[in-house]
Amino acid sequence: MIIGPDEVIACPRCRELAKYQSLISGNTFGAICFSDGKQIAPMLPSPPAVVNCSQCGKCYWLKDALVVGTVESPTDEIDPNWTQAPMIEEPTAEQYYQAIGDGLAQNISEERKLRILAWWRDNDYDRGGEAEDEIQRRPPSSLRNKNLEALIRLASTDTDDEKLLKAEMYRELGDIESAKQLLDQVEASELAYVVDEIRKMCENGETKVRMLLP
Repeated sequence: MIIGPDEVIACPRCRELAKYQSLISGNTFGAICFSDGKQIAPMLPSPPAVVNCSQCGKCYWLKDALVVGTVESPTDEIDPNWTQAPMIEEPTAEQYYQAIGDGLAQNISEERKLRILAWWRDNDYDRGGEAEDEIQRRPPSSLRNKNLEALIRLASTDTDDEKLLKAEMYRELGDIESAKQLLDQVEASELAYVVDEIRKMCENGETKVRMLLP
C-alpha cells in the first residue's frame, strides 16, 4: 500500500474545509467480507462516498465537493487553513437517514447507493471486532427496517449478485422464505459458497449481518 497526498476539499453548501488521504496503490490482502456485501480492506482504504460536514452538519457526496488543493508534503508552504482542516468523516446511520429524507439522492441510482451505505453503517454495530469504526458500535437505528424495505423495492434481480444482495436484505428483515427463494435462483458457481453460508443463516433463523469466513 502506498499512501498519496492529502486532498483538500470544501463543503458544497457552507464551504467548510476538510481533507482526506489519497491512495496511490493498494491491494485486498487481509480483506474481510460480510454477508451484506461490505468489504473491509485494510490495505485498500478509500474515502467515504458521502461525507458529513463538521461545520453545517449536512451530508454531501464526495464527488460534489469543491476541490481546493493538494498537500504534497508537510514541508510545503501552504495555507495554514489547509493543514488545520479536519479529516473527512463518514456519516452515522442516523445522518445517512437524515440525508435521505433531505433529498440528497437526485435519482434512483443515488438513492439505492445511499440506502445501501446507510444499511452498511447501521450494520457496523454487528460486525464485532472486525468493525472499521469503534465509535459506531451502538444499537441499530429504529429506521433500519424502514430503510431495508425501501431498498428492497429499489433493488434489482437482473444479476446473480443482485439476487444475492436482495436475499440478504430479506434475511436481515426476518423474511426467511423470500430470502431462500432468491438464493435458489443464484446460478453463478463462484457465488456458491456465499449462497451456502447465507442459506445456513436462514436455516438457523439468524437475522444479523455475519462475516464470511474464507
